[in-house]
Amino acid sequence: MHKSKYITLLLGGILLFSCVDNRDTEIRFGNAVDKIQKEKAPDHSLSVLDVELLRENNEWILRGETTLPSAREEIIALADSLLGNGAYKNELRILPDTSLGENTYGIVTVSVAHLRDTPSVAAQMIDQEIMGYVVRLLKKERGWFFVQTEYDYLGWMRGESFFRTDSAGSSRWKNARKVMVTDLYPMIYSKPSLSAEPVSDAVLNMLLKIEETHPEWYKISLPDGRTGYIRASAVSQEINAQQSRKELAGNIIKTARSMMGIPYLWGGNSSKSNDCSGFTQNVFRAHGITLPRDARQQVLVGLEVEYDESFATVLPGDLLFFGREDRITHVGISLGGSGFIHQSGMVQINSLDSTAANFSSYRLNGLQKIKRIF
Repeated sequence: MHKSKYITLLLGGILLFSCVDNRDTEIRFGNAVDKIQKEKAPDHSLSVLDVELLRENNEWILRGETTLPSAREEIIALADSLLGNGAYKNELRILPDTSLGENTYGIVTVSVAHLRDTPSVAAQMIDQEIMGYVVRLLKKERGWFFVQTEYDYLGWMRGESFFRTDSAGSSRWKNARKVMVTDLYPMIYSKPSLSAEPVSDAVLNMLLKIEETHPEWYKISLPDGRTGYIRASAVSQEINAQQSRKELAGNIIKTARSMMGIPYLWGGNSSKSNDCSGFTQNVFRAHGITLPRDARQQVLVGLEVEYDESFATVLPGDLLFFGREDRITHVGISLGGSGFIHQSGMVQINSLDSTAANFSSYRLNGLQKIKRIF
């Protein structure tokens, strides 16, 4: 009887020791992964690093996914150091998921494609991408694809929004002779006539393949093979043309002012509607400069501009960043000096000069940094 109790207590102690040891391994793994996350994937909107080490049916399992091959290698080395090589089941996959095969690229085929934070039409819209730009397809869930834009932003997009292709198809499209739309929202017609049936609407910065050029019309093709005609005055073949700083600044301000009154839309990133960083990204993209998506990301690029209450050192085209303490929540484009244009309810112009009629004390109090991008 006493021997039976002794065995029971011994087994209980071994089990308890095993549970504590397992928990300690999980904690050490989690702490190490947190450090890797901060170093390699600090912004979840730009890269995926989702991993866990767990114990199931007396077996260790390394499970998760990442877009970063170097992070995967580092985490596997970590698991090896804690458990031993081959002492666990490795289910840490690299994205794109192998189930997608070779067709892991999409060329947007609607004027504006929505990106949402989860694969649902009811989910929050976090970004938009424009026709003619390529997204990388990372994984699929029902009719939704988890995609990454050319500026690295991540979100879920409906499969109907793009033409799916492989690396070679993506390269063919990128290397084709194209025009960029320079008007805010022109139309593409089935014939070279304003009275013809429309093929699609268009927005600023849209990319279209050139089929034929005529004095007043371009015959173009869309990424999915549809063809149509767009007014020559609404597009430009001179994508990313070289300009002096003064010329570039003037053109950026001209494009920004052309959007005056366009309404605010959370996650909006087109000339139809936009949020504050979508507005700045669209304006700069129209002139060959790719900014990150969010204001908190845009503040990390460029050179910091020193300024005083006169704002005399601030040039047209500089970016003004607003928020509280170290948290950036808003961005606008300088018109030079104290004036700036930004998306706030609608695209509008305000001033940091307290004597100006359009002075915004709220924005002056929230000004955190000014950056020069070009």
